[in-house]
Amino acid sequence: MFKNILSIMFVGTVFTAVAQQPTAAMKSKLAQNQLMTDITLAGSKLVAVGERGHILISEDGEQWQQANVPVNVLLTSIDFKNDNVGFVTGHDATLLKTTDGGLNWSIVNYQPELDKPLLDIKVLNNNVIAVGAYGLFLQSTDAGESWQDSFQDELLIEDDRLYLEELKEFEPDTYIKERQYMLPHFNSINVIGEELYIAGEAGFLANSDVNGADWQVIETDYFGSYFSIVKVEESLLLAGLRGNLFKSEDDGESWRLLNTGVKATINSAFKDSQVTYFFANSGNVFYTLDNEVINNYVLDDGKAVMAGVVLNNFVYLATEAGIKKVPTSEFTSNKARD
Repeated sequence: MFKNILSIMFVGTVFTAVAQQPTAAMKSKLAQNQLMTDITLAGSKLVAVGERGHILISEDGEQWQQANVPVNVLLTSIDFKNDNVGFVTGHDATLLKTTDGGLNWSIVNYQPELDKPLLDIKVLNNNVIAVGAYGLFLQSTDAGESWQDSFQDELLIEDDRLYLEELKEFEPDTYIKERQYMLPHFNSINVIGEELYIAGEAGFLANSDVNGADWQVIETDYFGSYFSIVKVEESLLLAGLRGNLFKSEDDGESWRLLNTGVKATINSAFKDSQVTYFFANSGNVFYTLDNEVINNYVLDDGKAVMAGVVLNNFVYLATEAGIKKVPTSEFTSNKARD
């Protein structure tokens, strides 16, 4: 049963809804073998998202049920507040919410006219932040009941910031148009301790307190895109294009390159109790047990690995060719390179 769908437009910084009806995702027996972009846990359940609006749920990692989803766009990320309440991002600035553990989803935001994807979402108690292309930044402080969009002008380079300030004062209409493409793509948002980190294109990295205010740019001396950052013990590990993986032991003041041995773009990271995983293109899963030596596990099919999560002694992978699983025993020893 499908309800009349409402999409969202921005007026100032607050959402208002206008009538628009996207196409719902179709059910497919082959969904679990198609492109999946992210996977997470909702309590003890696995929930994965992917192309054509597919959202899959499993209690055991073997049998998968397809959720009811009101859009058929490529979905990009998923995160849950608790066993029941979760959020998904996707293309066409899509933002979805569930309150029943992922079985049914409703639209929070849907703006195909923007031609911008939302790329990542993180939930920290009642604070929910979604980020995307050209600095898209949507935030809720009440667990998704209401939302605002923000333009993080403190993250602009100085010349662009001054240019927009002048436009805002003298040409407000032009200011709104110009600022749409001034910020870089925000590829991921990560929660590390009491801070938030955004990793993005062209060497972009920034952090803030957990409320998402007063962002500061972190210089890394690298100009390729970053896709994930994770903290392991007292070190930050920052991953991106062509297998580049950087380590900082001084809270981002300086960085050094770790040797992954393979030039495969790292799409995301996941830290388990013993192992830190980095999921990469061409079937690569980089992993480390000691925060220094980087090992490599390669899937036989060579398909891109987009994300992963650990449950019941298996690593469940969202890949270009669907959902796969690998025993965690494959990742519990360092295998030094030649």
